[in-house]
Parts: sequence; C-alpha cells; structure tokens
Amino acid sequence: MKVTIKDVVKKSGLSYVTVSRVISNDPNVREENRRKVMEAIEVLGYVPNAAARTLATGKTGVIAMFITNMCDDFYASIIKEVNEQLQHKGYLLTLSICDDHKNESNTSFLRQHRIDGAIIMVPNKERQYIDLLKTGKVPFVVIDNQTMSEDITSVMTDNVAGGYLAAKHLIELGHTKIGLIGASSSALSTMERQIGAVKALNEASLTPYAIEYGEYDQMTGYDTIMKWNSEGGLPSAVFAFDDHIALGTINAVKDLGLSVPSDLSVCGYDDSVLANSYVPHITSVRQPAEEMARCAVDQLMTMIDDQKLGAYAVKFPPKMAIKESTAPKQ
Repeated sequence: MKVTIKDVVKKSGLSYVTVSRVISNDPNVREENRRKVMEAIEVLGYVPNAAARTLATGKTGVIAMFITNMCDDFYASIIKEVNEQLQHKGYLLTLSICDDHKNESNTSFLRQHRIDGAIIMVPNKERQYIDLLKTGKVPFVVIDNQTMSEDITSVMTDNVAGGYLAAKHLIELGHTKIGLIGASSSALSTMERQIGAVKALNEASLTPYAIEYGEYDQMTGYDTIMKWNSEGGLPSAVFAFDDHIALGTINAVKDLGLSVPSDLSVCGYDDSVLANSYVPHITSVRQPAEEMARCAVDQLMTMIDDQKLGAYAVKFPPKMAIKESTAPKQ
C-alpha cells in the first residue's frame, strides 16, 4: 500500500500543516518537529510527490554541486558533508563533474531552472558558472574560491595563514634551506600559500631555497626533487602546497636512497586521508573540510530564503597537524 502524507501525520503525531511545511522545507518549523517528521518519513519510506511539491512551493528541492573531480580527499570530505547536511534539511544533492568536454551540458542544465541553489567547487573555472548563476538569479556559494572577487559569497581557509604556519614550523625545527613546491603560479591558493611562507621566511631573515610550480599531483613533487638533485643538491626541508605533492616529494627522496625526515623534512597541505595513509605520516596544514561544508550549506540556505543578502567571504583558520615527516635539522 502506498504511504501518504496522512500516514506521516499519524506517525509523527504532528499536524498536517506542520508535516507539509517540513516536506516543503519551510524554515519556520521548530527543529524538534522537523526531526520528528523526518524520522517518520524515514521509518515509513514516504516519498513526497516532487512535481506536486514544486508546483505548490515554487522550489525543486534540488541543490547542484559543481566539482572538478572526486579523487581529491579534501574535496571528497566536503562533498560527503554537504550531502549529509542537505539531506538533513530535506534537499537532494546532484553532482556535476566539470571538465572541458562537459561544460556545455553543465551550463545547459543550469539554464533549465531545475535547482534551488548551487555550490561551486571548480578551482580556476568558477567564473563561467558564477556569471550564469547570477544571470539566472540562482543563489550560490563558492568553496575554495580561486577567483579574486568581492561580489560572491565564498567559503575557504586562510591560505596565507596556512603557508605561514607551514614555513614557521620548518624554521622552528632549525631549517634554513626550505624549498617551496606549488601548483600553477596563477592559482590563488598557490599564490596565497607562497605569500604566507615567504613572509615567515623573511621574518627569519631567510629566502626560499627555490620555488617550483606544477600541478597538485605527485609527479610535481617527484620531478622537482629529481631536478634539484640533478642540479647539485637538495634543501633540508620542503613545504609542498598539497599532500599529493608532498607524497611525490617523499617518494623521490626514497628513490634517491635518502630518508624522510632525517635527510629531508616534508610538510604538506590539507591533512587529507593521503597524509595519514603512508609511512612516514605526513606533517600537514589542516583545512577544516567538514566545517567549511557545513558553513557553505548554511550560507546557501540563508540565501535561498533571502536572495537580497549581500555577498561576503568566510575564511576558516588552518591548523598544523605535526606528524612523522618533519624533524629538527641534523
């Protein structure tokens, strides 16, 4: 027998009006009542009629999230938490993986007005999505923003502070020759982490041993170490702007017959699952992925309820996660 809204009313012990408001994601519902209704829906297996709800409320109950890929542990943690938060609030999350071959289909999807809001996490590619969402008056939040702009609501960590913490940690261990390895020099995250690291070095009357750019991948770290070694030597420490770069750095050191951290200290960035999956465990700058995800969802829900709100940026402070890949200079 098909479960109806009347069954949810009976199971929850609440009024038809309250149950209807929860199903339509009305914000003016006590949290305790919302929880009772959601529990009743889950137990009964009730599935609201999406078409009817859209006609009644003017909302689809769908939030789109645009991402570059799901291979990055930091981004995967954000996606998981966003999904859980949206489920709790009665929304369905739809993921769209953006690459150069799918941009047209993604933008076409946005033009169909099938979503109530969007979360953008496509570093260095967000501008086209921002412009399209603005034109369509769709509320959106950008996570890990790589676009210098004051007209968007964004959630990120303080990359300058993160770069400063990493370099400061290595300096306090007695390292004076510290190499920096980042991604594209045009990427905002690379630029800001470099600014922070150079600031810490300058305060100690030091300059970077060298600065190299590439991608946020293992080959960038590996190739950089091999290049420095072929040119005559290595620094005593490396600040890699990503845990993947850090792991590539460590693998190159091992292939040279050296060890981490006795021959080379390595600090990464993100404190991802990757940083804790290999030996040595990688000292890393932690970005609070779950907190960022919750903040992004909360900001988006507020914007959906009041689209007249102004844009602003939320920055989370990073923290050092000191583990096995860094040690005092010998």
